Amino acid sequence: MATIDVDALREYLRDYYGAAMMSGLWPAVADLGEVDAMGGHELCERAEELGVDLRKFAVGK
Repeated sequence: MATIDVDALREYLRDYYGAAMMSGLWPAVADLGEVDAMGGHELCERAEELGVDLRKFAVGK
């Protein structure tokens, strides 16, 4: 199991939801707020649900 840089992952998800919001998908505002409140495990689960490759955020390979 790899160690994930959760700060980088959180920033990625902020950008992801922010772009969706700016594209007119306003429900992404709620998701954007949730990202800040999530712990590392929750962030990884959400990213996997979205199809994000967590290997891009692995540290200490």
